[in-house]
Amino acid sequence: MQLARRNHHHTFLLLFWVMVWWYLPTSAQVNLSGKSGLMYTPSAVMTDDGYLSFGINYNPIRYALGNRNRNPERIFFTNITILPRLEIALTLLQKFDTDIQKIEKEGIGDRGMDLRYQILKETEKQPGLAVIMTVPFTIDGAMLTHVVVATKHFEIARDWKLEVSAGYGSPYFVYRQGSTNTNYSFLSNFVWQKKSTWRYRNHYLEGPFGGLSVSFRQKAGLMAEYDSQHLNVGAYATFFKKWTVQAGWLNGDQFMFGTSFGVNLLKLPRKVK
Repeated sequence: MQLARRNHHHTFLLLFWVMVWWYLPTSAQVNLSGKSGLMYTPSAVMTDDGYLSFGINYNPIRYALGNRNRNPERIFFTNITILPRLEIALTLLQKFDTDIQKIEKEGIGDRGMDLRYQILKETEKQPGLAVIMTVPFTIDGAMLTHVVVATKHFEIARDWKLEVSAGYGSPYFVYRQGSTNTNYSFLSNFVWQKKSTWRYRNHYLEGPFGGLSVSFRQKAGLMAEYDSQHLNVGAYATFFKKWTVQAGWLNGDQFMFGTSFGVNLLKLPRKVK
């Protein structure tokens, strides 16, 4: 009897996730930290209210944000749009390493939290405009985003669309000075810091950046960007209208790649509800 109930429960869960997979769309390409964008650069494209996305990206060793030329990285991310113009993103940056002592010292990885707010919505005559900021509660962060970015879409043919973005990354940020052992309050010890003198001199999204993508029926596309340091090119594809995979060639040197999946928590199909 209990076995039959357990099998029935498992069957229900399987059917539930099949319906979620079948009905709910995913987002298009995302940048390294999981935000709407290209490879490294973000865009001002906002998702619908209640939209939840998650995924993982791989960052190669020569362009690692934490230990450049020492360890490649993987970035786990999840984003949720809690209001029509406000998005919260959580990230976890982990270094690939085989040294057990180093892994234990690093712990779970570099955790981050970003906020994105859309100042202007895109219209026929004006681009969308958004501000993205890593919250100033971090003590030791390698992937910091403090940018203003604008994005505009153009229809270049019946099934082809062009997306163009341009923005600027702040050379300064605010963080909490100290260590995890001495910083007991997340509302203390705030310090104004110049990124070029920060312990991670990776210059991630520091200065002007921009990029464009050409997409076919929102199913696949090609991308190109200047990430404030290098020229990168890439491509993405969406399978089953649900799942997006992408890859980028950084500075004509090394490859990055990732995948993402998303659901809208406020627009579940009736059968799921």
